[in-house]
Amino acid sequence: EVPKAFFRLSAIAETVFADLGVSASERGVMRTLFIDGERTAPDLARMKPVTRQAAQSVLDGLVAKGLVEATDNPRHKRSKLYVLTRDGIDLCVRLQDRELDAIRALLPTADAADFAGAAEALRVLSEALAARLDLAEPLEVE
Repeated sequence: EVPKAFFRLSAIAETVFADLGVSASERGVMRTLFIDGERTAPDLARMKPVTRQAAQSVLDGLVAKGLVEATDNPRHKRSKLYVLTRDGIDLCVRLQDRELDAIRALLPTADAADFAGAAEALRVLSEALAARLDLAEPLEVE
């Protein structure tokens, strides 16, 4: 059910956020910066996981839109730190509010416990997937 839900959620997200002018990739990077704070392009690439070049391309687009800014990194001369601008923070709040409104409209009878249980199950799945990716070996399935 996870893949079906993922693709359906992606399709709905495109309609819910269409007027805000940011792609799914941009929303994902902005959400990470909003929740976790400043990051480098390699940091974001490892978290997603995508190539550093792919992360850099998304960051460059967000910088061009004035939603993210690059700052000097005291730990590395060439790898900039990226942080949300005030406009980026404001947009993240709007995205989050709109997302919650959409979920409430889709699932009006769901309560906090329903969402907490679903979030926990997805967290456990995500951690297992991350651990498997860290091993860099194929998953053996019988």
